[in-house]
Amino acid sequence: MTLIIIIFFIAIAGAFGMLMFRNWEIQNNKIEIKENKEKHIGELSFKYLESIFLHTIKHIIQWIILFVVKLWFIIITKSSIWLKNKLPKLNKFFKKKEVNGTDSRKISFVERAVIESKIKIRKVKEKIKQDHAEEVKILEEEIKVQEEKVDKIL
Repeated sequence: MTLIIIIFFIAIAGAFGMLMFRNWEIQNNKIEIKENKEKHIGELSFKYLESIFLHTIKHIIQWIILFVVKLWFIIITKSSIWLKNKLPKLNKFFKKKEVNGTDSRKISFVERAVIESKIKIRKVKEKIKQDHAEEVKILEEEIKVQEEKVDKIL
């Protein structure tokens, strides 16, 4: 804490020293001051800045959502692998049915962002499934071997 305070005071002293040196240059006419009489018209409109801000926020929110969803799907994948291994009957009970259907007429900015997020989430989910597909195959083979042993015993 004391190190931070010392660095703060050194920075303040440095800034004060630079201002004093600039003041001395101006008072002794060591530097020429040019006055611009031209008026500069801003090229960026408020609407353009707003759209840049909205797109930046959209990408930040999508990144956060993708990070959370990626962790969620990793947890779901690991737990489903564990569930398939330990309790296959319970796993069948929790299987999800997929439903497809979207209306593409006049999509607003927010709806478009949500659809883009869903597409990115689907891609992340598929990538995670591909990464863990080998584990699932190995566990399914182990389950088949165990079932065969049980059938032989019965």
